[in-house]
Amino acid sequence: MDKGFLYKLAGLTVALGGFIFALSTMGYFSSYRSFVWLSLAFLCLISVLVYMIMQRALSMKEHANFVVAFSTGFGIKSLASLAFISYFIFIKPISNTHFIFPFFFMYFAYTGLLVWDIWQTSRRKPLP
Repeated sequence: MDKGFLYKLAGLTVALGGFIFALSTMGYFSSYRSFVWLSLAFLCLISVLVYMIMQRALSMKEHANFVVAFSTGFGIKSLASLAFISYFIFIKPISNTHFIFPFFFMYFAYTGLLVWDIWQTSRRKPLP
């Protein structure tokens, strides 16, 4: 695993954590504070898993295998996130429906980091 990505991931997680902490001290997220912190931890962990899959995809020489591995990575992230959200909608409902906004903000921030790092890595690699 690339240490540069881990540093970027840690920086993003600390920045998002600080942002969440600052907003929660101002009274935001009062009815779903634990959900926001769980979302941060979940998205950080799923991003590490997906990054490992994406790195494996970049090492593949055949285009078809690369596309399958790359799609699998984003499929896992999407389905795991859907399952996570579904748990808090159907099994342990949160009364305030605005709980979805911080989740998707963090989801797109982590997805942006993944795409950016994979793109930068693929630009540095010579074509097979």
